[in-house]
Order: sequence, then structure tokens, then C-alpha cells
Amino acid sequence: MKTNATKLGLLAFLVLLFNCKQEQFPSIYLNQIGFTPKAVKQAFVSGDVNTNEFNLLNPVSNEIVYTGVLSDLKEWSFSGTSVRIADFSDFQESGKYTLEIGNTKKEIIIDNTINSDIGLAALKTYYLARASEPILDKHAGIYARTLGHPDTEIKIHASAASASKPEGTVISSPGGWYDAGDYNKYIVNSGVTMHTLLQLYELYPDYWTNLKLDIPESNNTIPDLLDEVLINLRWMLTMQDEEDGGVYHKLTSLSFCGMVQPHEDNLERYVVAKSTAAALDFAAVTSKSYRILSKFEEELPGLADSCLIAAKKAWEWTEKNPDVLYLQPKDISTGAYDDTNIEDEKYWAANELYLSTKDENYLNNISYTSVYEAPHWSKVGALGYFSWFGKENDIENEFEKDKFKVIKQKLIKSANRYYRTYSTSAFKTSIDSFAWGSNSDVANHGVLFIHAYKATGEKKYLDAAESNLNYLLGGNPLDMCFVTGFGVNSPKHVHDRRCSSDTIPEPIPGLLVGGPNKQARADCGEENYLSSYPALSYLDMECSYATNEIAINWNAPLAFLIHSIEAEKSK
Repeated sequence: MKTNATKLGLLAFLVLLFNCKQEQFPSIYLNQIGFTPKAVKQAFVSGDVNTNEFNLLNPVSNEIVYTGVLSDLKEWSFSGTSVRIADFSDFQESGKYTLEIGNTKKEIIIDNTINSDIGLAALKTYYLARASEPILDKHAGIYARTLGHPDTEIKIHASAASASKPEGTVISSPGGWYDAGDYNKYIVNSGVTMHTLLQLYELYPDYWTNLKLDIPESNNTIPDLLDEVLINLRWMLTMQDEEDGGVYHKLTSLSFCGMVQPHEDNLERYVVAKSTAAALDFAAVTSKSYRILSKFEEELPGLADSCLIAAKKAWEWTEKNPDVLYLQPKDISTGAYDDTNIEDEKYWAANELYLSTKDENYLNNISYTSVYEAPHWSKVGALGYFSWFGKENDIENEFEKDKFKVIKQKLIKSANRYYRTYSTSAFKTSIDSFAWGSNSDVANHGVLFIHAYKATGEKKYLDAAESNLNYLLGGNPLDMCFVTGFGVNSPKHVHDRRCSSDTIPEPIPGLLVGGPNKQARADCGEENYLSSYPALSYLDMECSYATNEIAINWNAPLAFLIHSIEAEKSK
């Protein structure tokens, strides 16, 4: 959808008018989907509030069913918004209600199944992102599309050439997921995505026994979450050079294609450069896959063993090539996913390989002194923490007990850094910086909180995770549910080639957009970003790749957050 200057100017005027009104009259920001009965339930009210109380009303009888006291007024420096909190967490009766604060009202729903649709949609986006196969009407409805990018004739780029595979050699690398708003496939970004989804299964295997995603594989005996993960795993395995164990960094065209459907993109595609980061991420994912898939040997004969063999070969390549950092070739302009610090990748891969093999040699020269941050595609050390929780019941010897004790301490220390921000935040969220993909940071902080909850049993961490979800679903100063297709105000014009070119007015549902940031405001023109505050630096426009793009590594923590909370509360 092309947006001309006149439309941009009108939007600027309307948003400015809205912001002016917001300063004068009360506005209520809350989770626009609703709440489960035992959830953290909070609303944030800004503006002139002439009361210290709030009420929940039965919308039919207008009877007051709950009364609470508003918190003191507090400013959030990231948005310049001052709010008071209406906390009704201890009201746990299912139903539809009206939240009344002074003369301002908002409808809310409390229901045990409120997260079912959005949780499934967040994962269904992976089926809709599959390459090399048609997306079927039976499973995708109006979002069905023709097969795009068969990827059976991929050229070796000059940067990836070797004696046995010179430049121009053709290999086959089909399958996998489109990475983001483009149609390329990247090992590094697949790494953190795959771990997040595999970890979601490994922590809660029983939860996934009967949960169906309505995908072509739904009738087999493998849990649907794993069926979907297998699509990308099998592609990743094709990205390893079987001769030396090295892993190609990405599969891409030389430049981004236009805003066309997948089958309309006819640009030549290449595998580009082997890198140490790609090989370590690959080794981590395939060794973790081995542990999980070994339980499905009958359904997937030999696949688990193949994954472990591939993981070991990739690790061996990194031992010989410890610092091959990705350098974008001059003739390529697609996503780089370059990382100059790969200590965390090595930490993650070493721990995964140890957990799969029990070979202590993998942990030689691996430092346990760092406190790793919440996950990000370039900061994956915490994933090495997380996987120990999937094997907690198997920890027996003193060596492992000592390692796990240190890991717990580091994980809790990392979680507490974000918890302190959450506990003092006016909007009860842990974010205190707005980088590219800030919404995924909020979700990944929630993933860390879930693990801190499992490490300690302290409900405060589960509450913090739930509050971060509330922020993403509408409890933020933009009054925006950042997930497409849900809530009363969600993104309509995402930066995604499929959505832009399919002629369907509504975008694919269940996609988490990147969210506010001030790193690349030239994408739609600096003048169209109407606020200098970082938490308000967001545009619902196709041109805004900086704030309104989508990505597989952003949807994974969203799905983890929703389903892990549901799994914990179903115990």
C-alpha cells in the first residue's frame, strides 16, 4: 500500500490532534485482548482524573462489582506521560465488564480462554512464512498463496566459494521460514528463533500434546509445535557444507526484491560466506534438537542422530575457525546480522553440546563469569542458561550441580536487573531503552522472567512477565496492541512484502511489529515521527521498516510468553 505525502500530512495532523486531546482528557491504556481470571490486571489512566477511585461495572445492569483505589500519579520519562494505575488483579470473576475511572470508561473481558486465539495466531504465522511450498487455503484461508522460492538451485556466492565448491556452484537449500518483511533466510536469526520455540516445547511438553495449529502436519503423531520447527530445522541442515562442517551465514538475493508476492520474486539467490557465529548458532540449535527429537525416533528415524552429527561437525569447524566474523560483501545489501562479539554464541553452543553428549571437553575454556542479558539475535548467552532448565530433572553428578548452581545465580541476577526497572515503571514494564525491535525486547525480558520464576518459584517474576505481555497488548502510551489482527487498535500497514502485495486489507494476524525506536526515523521521513519521546516513536506505515516490520525472532518470544504463562497457570 503506497502512502503519498498528502496522506502523511493528514496523518501527522490527526496524530497531533489526538496527542493534544490526550493531554486534556483522561485516557485509559490496558491490555486490549482481556485478562485471564488469575492474571495481573492493570489499567493506566492519564490526564485530568477527578477521582481517586475506579469501578468495575456490570455493563448490563450498571451495577458496581468491584471498587479500587488509583495509585499515585507517576511520569514515564520515555513517553512524557503521567499515569495512575488501576489494579484489579484480585478481582477474578469471568465476564465482560466496564472499567470506569471518573467520566472515562473502557470495556474489558476476563476469561480463562482469552489468550487462546492470539497464542495460536502467534505460532500460525510460521506456517504462513514457509518458503518453498504452497500455503494452502485449507489452513490459511484468505492468506493462501502460490509456492514461492523453491530454492533448489542456489548459487555459491564468491564469499562462500571453496576449492570443491567454486563460485557459481549450484546447491539445493529449500524450505525454512522467510526471516522478516523480506524473503531471505538467515542462520543467525533462525538460531535464537529456533531455540525459543524448542525451549517452549522442552519446558512444557505435556502442554503441547493436544494443541493443534491447523497446519498440514496436524494429523500426525508429532506435536504441532515441533512439526513447525522441523520446517526450519531441515532447511538449516542444508546450510552446512558437508565437506568441512562450516555453515553458510545466509541464503539471499543480492538486494531486496520489490513489494511483490513470493512467487513473483525472480531474483537469483545465493548462499553467502561461512561465519563462526552461524556455525555456533547452528551447532547449538541442532544439538538441542537432538535431545528433543530423540524421543520421536519412530516418527523421525535417524533425524536426531543426524542433528547431533551436524552439531559436532559445526563445532569442530569453529575450533579451527574461531573468529571468522561476517563481513557483508560489497555486492550484497540484504540483512547482515553481523556480530563482532561471539563469546556468547560459543557459551551457548558449548552448553548445548554438553547437555546432549555429557562430554566435559565442550566446556573447556568456557567462562561462567559473565551475566548475560535477555536474549537478542546478537546476544544469545542467556540461551545457554535456559537450556539447563529443560534438563533440570536429569542433573545428577556434582559437576552438573555446581554448573547449574552458578547458572541459576547468573540468571536471577540478570532477571533482577530488568525486574528493578519493571517495579518502578509507571507502565509496569521492564523496558528502559528503545532499540530496533523494542517490542521483542519486552517479550524477551518476559522469557527471562519465566525462567527466573522456574528457578526461584517467586511469583513476582511471573507477574512481571504477565505485565510485559499486557504492555505489548495495549497497556502502553500509544494505546496500541502491537499484534496484528487483535485488539481495538492494532497495526494495519506492516512492513512485510506478503501483506503489502496480497491485496487483502488486513495484514496476516498474529504478527508482533518491531515497535517504537529512534534508530532509523528516516525510513518514512523524520518529519512524520511526531514525538521526540522514544516510547512514542512509532508509525503504522508500510514504509516504517524501523518500527513496523515483522520478524521470526520477534514472534518467538511473544509466543513463548503467551504459552508459558498459560502452561504455568494450568498446572
